Amino acid sequence: MALEMAVPIIFILTLFITAFIVLTRHQAHMRAQRKLPDRTDYFAQAGEGGACRACGSTDTAEHGLDGGSDDVRIVTCANCRALLYQFRREMPSESV
Repeated sequence: MALEMAVPIIFILTLFITAFIVLTRHQAHMRAQRKLPDRTDYFAQAGEGGACRACGSTDTAEHGLDGGSDDVRIVTCANCRALLYQFRREMPSESV
């Protein structure tokens, strides 16, 4: 009887602990993205080419902070996926 109750409880606890670990890691990653320097500050520090500090590559990829259509863009190294800098995308003014 005790073993029959222990197995579901252990399973549920394992699910909760796993979910907690995944959410904690995701929040840490989002916090690191929000703390990235602006583009001007990054290029002032890294030089004209803006090479990645981790691998030296100049190839970059960008994505939105909170989604694909977000104005705040996060730039990562295309080679090693290290976080580099952030910038605010300028939206063209809509004329009627």
